[in-house]
Amino acid sequence: MNKIKLISSIALLSAVLTSCERELMTYEGKDSLYFDIRNEVAWLDPDTWSHEYYSTVSFGSTMDDEISKTFKVQASGMPSSVDREFRVVVVADSTELLEGDFTGLAESYCIKAGETSTTVDLTFKRGAHMKNDTLQLQLALVANEHFSLMFDEIGRAPEQYTPDANVKFDYNHNASIHNIFVYDVMSKPKQWAGLESTGMGSLGGFSAKKWLLIMKLTGTTIEDFADASTMPSVRMAAIGETLAIFLLEKARAKTPVLDEDGSMMYCNAVSNLGGSDKWAPFTKPEKYYGSAEGEGWRPFTEE
Repeated sequence: MNKIKLISSIALLSAVLTSCERELMTYEGKDSLYFDIRNEVAWLDPDTWSHEYYSTVSFGSTMDDEISKTFKVQASGMPSSVDREFRVVVVADSTELLEGDFTGLAESYCIKAGETSTTVDLTFKRGAHMKNDTLQLQLALVANEHFSLMFDEIGRAPEQYTPDANVKFDYNHNASIHNIFVYDVMSKPKQWAGLESTGMGSLGGFSAKKWLLIMKLTGTTIEDFADASTMPSVRMAAIGETLAIFLLEKARAKTPVLDEDGSMMYCNAVSNLGGSDKWAPFTKPEKYYGSAEGEGWRPFTEE
């Protein structure tokens, strides 16, 4: 009796499963394209990285004049047996970059047969007009006979890291467009011994102009100032002395190096090594020389 019941149950389950299989429908219609830009988190599986609503290109964190970036474009659905072309265009009304600020945008792109994604590879070039500014480039996918653009809202999947809604540029949730923000703003690095309020310290108060000069004089890089392992206090003090020797040499030649606020560039070693030629933080050259510009002194400029 139990054996008969078991056979009947198996037969019933098989019938139900067969019925379910017959009711399944495959997706019909064009596949959709979207920018699949991910927020990389080193200690998480890449499949759990969230979508980025925008990308940044920071010249303020490198000495290189060119930065290359890769932007992934993904197609929904299964791989096709044929190559599928599509276009990526610049949205002029939402773009502030100048012609020549970037290269690499192709007339068309292709998702090859058997694949579901490709990349847009661009190279951005540093420009003087980017200094202390943020400029936008907006890219848009174009629908065609192969692809639609149905993903106009990037959802916030559970258990995934997502962009901060309070971030200034986190407003575009349309996956068919992607904003890229290019800027050249140098911010104070983690390893910097000096205070802006007093101007004191091994390197004195921070300014982008001073940091660029330090790196030129000492052959250091932005990466050297990332943490204490590459920039211990003893090394920073030595760099401060190198800077001070240069500043004192120029001051004695009556070509003082001026900081961004118009005062004579300063670090502690200026006072320690300067003797009677030293000056205090925030000293204006007019006060130091007792005369106006053109009357015995002129600001240092790189040749």
